[in-house]
Amino acid sequence: MGLQGGGALGAFTWGVLDGLLDAPGFRCAAVSGASAGAVNGVLLISGLMQGGPARARAVLREFWQRASRRNPWDGPWLDRWRERWMSPAAFSVSPYQFNPLGHNPLREILAALVDFELLKRPAAPRLFVSATDVGTGKARTFSNGEISLDAVLASACLPQLFHAVEIDGRHYWDGGFTANPPVEPLTRWGRRAQLLFVILNATAAPELPRTAPGIANRLSQIMGNAPLVRELKALGRYDKIELADYASFESAGDKLNNDWEFLQRLQRLGRAAAGDWLAGHPPKMRAV
Repeated sequence: MGLQGGGALGAFTWGVLDGLLDAPGFRCAAVSGASAGAVNGVLLISGLMQGGPARARAVLREFWQRASRRNPWDGPWLDRWRERWMSPAAFSVSPYQFNPLGHNPLREILAALVDFELLKRPAAPRLFVSATDVGTGKARTFSNGEISLDAVLASACLPQLFHAVEIDGRHYWDGGFTANPPVEPLTRWGRRAQLLFVILNATAAPELPRTAPGIANRLSQIMGNAPLVRELKALGRYDKIELADYASFESAGDKLNNDWEFLQRLQRLGRAAAGDWLAGHPPKMRAV
């Protein structure tokens, strides 16, 4: 299963996972994720190892509830970002200036909910998390034994809001820039399990955007999808659940919206999408 990044829109993925975990016969063999997709993936696998599907569902819900109370993408310039996402003005203040201590609310939330040692056990489903090496501009994929709290924070590190995350002397930014999500590690399961991708950035636009927010939003979607589009071309059979088939958003700033009602709406849409997908796949095809 490949889980794309998209900030707060990752609550849709939460809903998809919630619906899949609630389905008889569903089994997860491997997950790859970037940014919010990496967060959801780590919560999923840790929860499964802690206590099976019920625990995984509870951990995912707890994370998004905590995120709504203390936005992990929040910062002194959040309102400005919502209005001017991807504009030159959005880059005028560095996080090293307005957040000199490098505080990241995600650290506290994930540390409380994820048991990273469980991810290293042989029985754990395979997990792959991407981050972007700032120096080389290339993707690095962390697997189970390498995945730490810092690796997840690196995968979800928006460079305009957070300090780069240092791991083994290298600095990393959001994995969505280069592998959103990683595809190649999942290909080894392609012949014996159904590959499913949860896509948060709309792959197509129904009409030409003409407003500044609309243009910025579409640009964000295209940039967020570019790595995935390249990798999927080389992939044979796969399924996808796409947020755009259930709702559309006019502003890229929605990726920073942590309002609980907004997140719950996305979660409900995700559950509905999972139900639609499961309806077309018998239990023997649900190992992804």
